[in-house]
Amino acid sequence: MKKYLLIIIGLLCIQQLFAQQRTITGTVTEGKEKIPGVTVLEKNQNNGTTSDGEGNFKITLKGNSQVLVVSSVGYLTKEVNVAGRSKLVIDLQPDAKGIEEVVVVGYGTQKKITNTGAISSIKGDDIRQTPTASIQNALIGRLPGFTSQQRSGRPGSDGASFLIRGLSTPNDGAPLIIVDDVEFTQPISELDPDQVESISLLKDAATTAIYGVRGANGVMVITTRRGKLGKPVVTLRSEAGFQTPTNQPHYLDAYQSALLVNEGYVNAGQQPLYNTRDLQLFQDGTDPYGHPNVNWTKTLIRPSASEFRENLNISGGVDKARYFISAGYLSQGGLLQNFDDPNSQVNTNYYYRRSNFRSNLDIQATKTLALKLDLSGAFNEINQPNIGGRNGRNNAFYEISDYNQLPPFAYPIYNPDGSYGANSATAINNNIVGRIALSGYNRDYYNDITGNLKAVQKLDMLTKGLSAMINFSYNGRYQYWRSLTRGTASGFPSFIYNPVTDTYAPKNNTSRIEKYSLVYGTNGGNSYKRLNYLASLNYDRTFGGNHVYGLALLNDQNAVTGTGDPAALRGLTGRLGYDYKRKYLIEFTAGYNGSNRFPEGSRYGFFPAVAAGWNISEEEFFKKHIHFVDLLKFRGSYGLTGSDKVYGNTYIYLQTYANGGSYSVGESNNSFTGITEGALGNIVSWEKEKVTNVGMDLTMFKGKVTATVEVFRRYRYDILQPRASVPSLIGVDLPPANLWRVQNRGFEVDLGYNNNIGNLNYSLRGNVSYARNKVLERDEPRQPYPWLSLTGQPMGTILGYTFLGYYTAADIADPKVAKPAAVGAANAGDLKYLDRNGDGLITTDDQTVLKYPNLPNTIIGFTPSFSYKGFSITATFQSALNFALRGIAESVVPFVNNFRDIHQNAWRPDNQENPSFPRIATNIGATTSHPANYVSDYWMRRGDYLRLKTMEIGYTLPAKFVNKFKFSGVRVYANGYNLATWALVDKNIYQIDPENNSGQDGSAFYPQTKIFNFGLQLTF
Repeated sequence: MKKYLLIIIGLLCIQQLFAQQRTITGTVTEGKEKIPGVTVLEKNQNNGTTSDGEGNFKITLKGNSQVLVVSSVGYLTKEVNVAGRSKLVIDLQPDAKGIEEVVVVGYGTQKKITNTGAISSIKGDDIRQTPTASIQNALIGRLPGFTSQQRSGRPGSDGASFLIRGLSTPNDGAPLIIVDDVEFTQPISELDPDQVESISLLKDAATTAIYGVRGANGVMVITTRRGKLGKPVVTLRSEAGFQTPTNQPHYLDAYQSALLVNEGYVNAGQQPLYNTRDLQLFQDGTDPYGHPNVNWTKTLIRPSASEFRENLNISGGVDKARYFISAGYLSQGGLLQNFDDPNSQVNTNYYYRRSNFRSNLDIQATKTLALKLDLSGAFNEINQPNIGGRNGRNNAFYEISDYNQLPPFAYPIYNPDGSYGANSATAINNNIVGRIALSGYNRDYYNDITGNLKAVQKLDMLTKGLSAMINFSYNGRYQYWRSLTRGTASGFPSFIYNPVTDTYAPKNNTSRIEKYSLVYGTNGGNSYKRLNYLASLNYDRTFGGNHVYGLALLNDQNAVTGTGDPAALRGLTGRLGYDYKRKYLIEFTAGYNGSNRFPEGSRYGFFPAVAAGWNISEEEFFKKHIHFVDLLKFRGSYGLTGSDKVYGNTYIYLQTYANGGSYSVGESNNSFTGITEGALGNIVSWEKEKVTNVGMDLTMFKGKVTATVEVFRRYRYDILQPRASVPSLIGVDLPPANLWRVQNRGFEVDLGYNNNIGNLNYSLRGNVSYARNKVLERDEPRQPYPWLSLTGQPMGTILGYTFLGYYTAADIADPKVAKPAAVGAANAGDLKYLDRNGDGLITTDDQTVLKYPNLPNTIIGFTPSFSYKGFSITATFQSALNFALRGIAESVVPFVNNFRDIHQNAWRPDNQENPSFPRIATNIGATTSHPANYVSDYWMRRGDYLRLKTMEIGYTLPAKFVNKFKFSGVRVYANGYNLATWALVDKNIYQIDPENNSGQDGSAFYPQTKIFNFGLQLTF
């Protein structure tokens, strides 16, 4: 009997062992479509895999549950019993209600169906469709509530800034950026898009109050990619492309410019500068050295510059550990022409090179303890010519701006003997081509390292659903530079050539090239280290239809910069939420936070918020009568947030003193330095903002139609600003005070539709964001007339004159027609302005608020997407409305700036009907009292535009084909950025990129660029 019993036990063990080692294969589908990237897990085991490009998977069971859990974003999770089965076809259903979809919130995640806050999010795959170096530029037009302006295409410094729901403060309105629960203080352009899993915008008090004194400007939460259970997956992505300017200024040639110069001299009562022979030589080009014709744009700017990107990712996981490892490299070339000296091998062009790495490791140390160890770094190198520049700016494009003010006949670039040409005028600097070629370079290095250790301990032994978390992170930046220079701006020879005598005279008495000298050092003021500590208790549990969750978190952050003041933040935050059967939702959030930027007693603040929601689509009466609606949720929130990104330095509340002045002591007139009183101290506090938000989420027709609508009001008060109403004769610098109040109102609409026609899948998504601010109170000086007050106007609004037309000869003779106060400041053809106060003179009292501010209040985005079998195409259109392009600076004064097409249609006695420019005269630019130099609505243009921001066309090769070459996936694609622009302003006349609302174009700043890119992605 004992013998038979042992045999039975042995057979059972063999059966159990066989069951544990059984291999299951299958395919995951949605109808007839196969789904790649689906997670397949063995239930109650750390064992899993993912489906390949054809939806196929293979998994070897290790336990005895006999159940597979199959999940993917956008689909309902499905459990499949595999007892007695070895080959499966698993059909997933779309998650029409978003029951399984998760959204990222502050220090956690929530199911989208029960979320009560205002959140917009985007997946990393969508971000990677844009070939821009900066992540924020990839978000333009895709997320409601997101406003971004890129004012330059300069490699490594594109001038981009962004806001969430517009601007509510004259101080720093930039949002808080959180990466994996830790504040990200580097420029967001340093984050590699290949490492990003998702980005969420937190926009109302319900989602941002948990960040307390840092949440008022909104929060951008970025999660990075992590490994998944399964065999290692290696992805290699290689891209090559080129950049071209979106718009370049076009200047008139030497002959056309000389004609306008003569016209300007005649209109100023002088003789023409150029005679008939000069004009002929300018026109026929037979005297290129005595009468040169230089196209400065073509001379200095090349048509295109290269761009390369390489990324390698490895991810996978086993029972106890999962990993994601990424390495990336980006190289952007500059748009300057190649003037490098072949003998020196010195790169004097612009360029940007960035290397990134990231290692995210998840370890299941025990059944209840999970560890996360993340390490990342970014190494940046930015190069530019070392040519100095105007106003002390070491920027070649400021220097180019100076040279673009020169007429094309200023001097030849090269003389007959190959030396650099020059002009004898002292106001003209040395030859710019020679300066770029021979002056060396400035090179900055920014190295960042971030480490993050996180531990999560389940405390189910105390009560089910309870867990504790601790997180320690370190972020350090080390910045240094090196400079190769010849010492002075005149460190190379250029010569003034006389074609009559065939002689050369050195400019600045320089006849030889100085030697290079290498200088290097550290930028201590920009180097720093930050330590961040987080500790929290988390609770999440469901009792029948009752779901309760909560969070209590302690945060401590310290930062030390090389030469700056230390910064410290500390706070306790919490969240408590409840929902009943996903129908009725309520959540309380609060933060008690402090910042050392404020004095003791005013250092800490309490920031509460409450949110509630009603999923009416979960009601039985709704389900019975309205079947086409999958989800209909109404929600609202109200709360208080704060901002410590205020005016001034860290210890702005302190009285300051300075060494200054001197005192004479004794008969020998000995001078001793004394201490003078600086700014007075003042008890100041952070900015505060009350936020109200009402929203609706709608999904219909089994997820085919989606809609989200938000209406909000932001009331910012206690805004720290310097006093403007107190005259300077008080004799002391007054400290800033909590003076301003600003209201910001708006709405957002996000609509989506997706469907298929056979194998053709398509989706259409559009969004509209509107946010208009108004200054309710500001400490402005008392004005003599109400139209001079900026209170009640949007921030960024300025005062200017109202254009009425052009002065005629009759106007000049009529004493009843108002004229500028300066005698002789107006002539026929000059700009005529409204005499608003009726005193007969045009003075500053006649200014009024100009119509549009400098920031758009309406942003529209539209993203269509189509796929057919392996082919796909996606595009994003973005539009900005209701803002001004100011000054059109390079067109205002022709003798301070170069001549353009607009100047050819200037006012003349025979061209009075529809001129595009006032009378041209050489004395206009010499005085600010001339009406052409006044700030007015004549020089402002409405900047509304529509732009094809991004577009990608791709093809994924069939899996059966690529598998023969040991690849699991191969994709080729082409994408672009800033591909086409339609604007209200006539770019052929004003030649300005509408996204650069400063009124400057590529002649004063590095030009905005469009990018064409080609890529190959291999997965194996």
